[in-house]
Amino acid sequence: MKKNRVCVSALLAFVALSSVGAMAEEMTAAPAIVITAPASFLQWTGLHIGANGGYARSQSGVAYSPNDPAAQAGTCGGVGGGRCIPAIDFGVRGPLAGGLVGFNWQINSMWMTGVEADYQWAHFSGTGISAFHLGDVGNATMIATQSGTSFGTLRARMGVIPIAPLLLYGTGGLAFGQVGETFNTPSSGAGTITSGSFSYVCGAAGTTCFAGSPSKMMLGFAVGGGAEMALTTRLTLKTEILYVDLGVPRGTVVAQAAAPGTSPASFSATLAPAGFVVARGGLNFRF
Repeated sequence: MKKNRVCVSALLAFVALSSVGAMAEEMTAAPAIVITAPASFLQWTGLHIGANGGYARSQSGVAYSPNDPAAQAGTCGGVGGGRCIPAIDFGVRGPLAGGLVGFNWQINSMWMTGVEADYQWAHFSGTGISAFHLGDVGNATMIATQSGTSFGTLRARMGVIPIAPLLLYGTGGLAFGQVGETFNTPSSGAGTITSGSFSYVCGAAGTTCFAGSPSKMMLGFAVGGGAEMALTTRLTLKTEILYVDLGVPRGTVVAQAAAPGTSPASFSATLAPAGFVVARGGLNFRF
């Protein structure tokens, strides 16, 4: 009996020592959170495409100057009661829609950089009417219309990620756009002035006396900022405000008829810089 008690005691001691050893081994093992690799923070890195729509507005203006002796005589020269064509300011505004492609690189958990290119179809338009007296013709109006039919940008982006689904960014780069102007002076009566080798001949009331319609692709810059919110792992909602400046448009307004043996008189038209503010929103798809 005594021998059995000794055996049982030895067995209990062995079990106790084994349990203590197992617990010690478990306590020295690293927690799972340490041995599991952390999730990557590169949530914004990758290619994206998108579609957007919005509205743009600008404050424009135009000033005129005569290019030859006949144009000078019939306006600022005062011949036949002529008066200079006054400069005029006017607004240009309209809708836009387009698409974009870009690539993001997330630097760390807070900062991101990238590039983005977009192209917009637009319908910007505005008209300014300058009233003046055209020598030997009478009271007249120079009607200037400025329009934009398309533009695009190639920009760098730099952003901060205050919380995981939200990106706030600034952007800037190159811009290009198609800018057009039309100028028209309907005749208020018949009249003509010749000076040197230049002249203009205006017919009956209602006919076109002077006209011009220059249009060209212009280059400039774009700067702005925006916010982008991740709706899903692939889809983001974006809002953006840009200032796009395409430089100073210029045009020539030419007499539609001239006296025999002379060249048509003309005016130079210099417009305010083609700079407009764009507010737009859209959806991006991330690959």
